[in-house]
Amino acid sequence: MRREKRLWLTLVLTLLMPLGGCDTSGPSSRASLSDGGRFMDLWSTYTHCSRSEDLDAMRADAQRLNREVNTIDSSEGPIHPESNEPVPAPAIRLSADPAAMAASCTLRAGPTAREMGRLNVAREMFHMVITNFPQQRYQHYAAQARLGLE
Repeated sequence: MRREKRLWLTLVLTLLMPLGGCDTSGPSSRASLSDGGRFMDLWSTYTHCSRSEDLDAMRADAQRLNREVNTIDSSEGPIHPESNEPVPAPAIRLSADPAAMAASCTLRAGPTAREMGRLNVAREMFHMVITNFPQQRYQHYAAQARLGLE
């Protein structure tokens, strides 16, 4: 009888093992693609801003980058896989900081506007940098924006 129980238990476990490998609560490939796609959209906007000579395009790029960075920081937080378990480290590591890209683009638009005589746009861009990037790691951008306001 004891051998029958072992045989039965082995059979049940053997049948359940393939099911244990299927984790339906993990991140979907669609979520990862959209997160990577979202970063690539930001990168494309940043690249356009850094190469553009058109002030209105630079201003639009800066506003979009700032809006996206604020959305990521305030409502979503870092992009993590969907899971009920705490994640000790970010699931996606980016090679560039989206906030630094936004600050850089915005800071580039400021002097360009000033050189074109569009002082209101220059002030707007410099204030945007100072307001949106007060953190220590962005102090270089804020310092440059303060110099631009002088």
